[in-house]
Amino acid sequence: MDRRNFLKLMGLSGLAVAAPASLWTSKSLAEGEKFNGPYWVTIHAGGGWDPTLFCDPKGGTDGDRQTINQTFSPDAIGQIGSFRYAPISWGNDGKEVFSVQRFFEAHHQRICVLNGVDTTTNNHDTGTRITWSGSSIDGQPALGAIAAGHATAAGALPMAFLSNGGYDATGGLVPLTRSGSLDSLKRLAYVNRRDPNKADELYHSNDTMARIAQAQSARLSAARDAERLPSVRRSMDSLLKARQGNLGLATLAERFNDLKVVKFDEAYPGVEDLAGIGGIGDLERLCQEAQLAMTAFQAGVAVAANLSIGGFDTHGDHDNQHIRQMIKLLRLVDFVYKEADRLGLGNNLYVVVGSDFGRTPTYNQGNGKDHWNITSMVVSGPGIPGNRLIGSTDPGYRAIKVDPATLQPKEDGIRIEPRHVHKALHKVAGLAGTPTEQQFPVGAQDLPLFT
Repeated sequence: MDRRNFLKLMGLSGLAVAAPASLWTSKSLAEGEKFNGPYWVTIHAGGGWDPTLFCDPKGGTDGDRQTINQTFSPDAIGQIGSFRYAPISWGNDGKEVFSVQRFFEAHHQRICVLNGVDTTTNNHDTGTRITWSGSSIDGQPALGAIAAGHATAAGALPMAFLSNGGYDATGGLVPLTRSGSLDSLKRLAYVNRRDPNKADELYHSNDTMARIAQAQSARLSAARDAERLPSVRRSMDSLLKARQGNLGLATLAERFNDLKVVKFDEAYPGVEDLAGIGGIGDLERLCQEAQLAMTAFQAGVAVAANLSIGGFDTHGDHDNQHIRQMIKLLRLVDFVYKEADRLGLGNNLYVVVGSDFGRTPTYNQGNGKDHWNITSMVVSGPGIPGNRLIGSTDPGYRAIKVDPATLQPKEDGIRIEPRHVHKALHKVAGLAGTPTEQQFPVGAQDLPLFT
């Protein structure tokens, strides 16, 4: 197969993850398998968050740049269950968007917090890759891709791995679907419609589209079978699997028709009226993306979703800028949990929250904070004990080593790293030892983080 013909085939890949419902027969629908979980949501705080404004507070003195937190004193730190929390909130126009206290009140029983996690770097790209893949190696697949690749090893799903950004490398395990809005996903589901909301305005008849799909599939299969280069065959296999995914897109599209998209200026379950608050738009957009992911989970056409919110690289005016983004992030996580519970997915959902790295324990001359390798992660899901705190930092915000057997502080112990978290997540979720994980193993000591 020559390069030109291969590029032509791969040029069609934009439709690969978006094969329209009309391409499939009723027999295919009946035989298609709906994915029933577990589902995964990974939430990235882009830029390097400051856990001392969330789950690892220290406190300090207002106006003292050598202190860790200028916005609250040590005696103002709160405690709920196993967790100490920073007493911060954000809002305007007389309305509170959210607070750290409200987050822990609502969810402390379901989450496990890991403090003193060492990313071993203060580089954005490397830190993000380490946090979300457990490795510094380029191209290592993200956690969501590992989960989706394992779940779809026996058959493709139309939208197995959704992402709105952040680290979403797939390692060729699964096609990636960029999720953005209800309208864009409707266009994926109804690619043969001129207008995704009008069933009678088609580019081609359903019979014609079915013949086109059959011809494309036969052509690609023949080209793949004739190809001898393993890397090219894998790419063509990925495209073929995406086109032959089950018909969950039809189910998903029907769910879209009745979906009430979350808006902060109107009533919606679990969402207060936040109309008029400046800077709330990106949070509303993220909650809508989370809502679409949950709908895809419920329809059985998706396994994992990446959500990403930036604005955490606060080298100046740290407290004002960072607190706003931290509260938006926690409000997003709160919405994910509440929406999952509303749809009956809460007990079958893994949620992992993390960032590139942390922020320095002191402020710079611009009252900002710079890059720091020590951070925190928050995890929850089936088999993960809630109301559990693992790891700690000293008064100078340096990681305290732990005994690898007991996880208790130990001077000659080890530092918990993201790779240990990934290793433990793979184990608790049944990914350890699978062909998918063996292809991209996590090189880490097995710690009893979730057992």
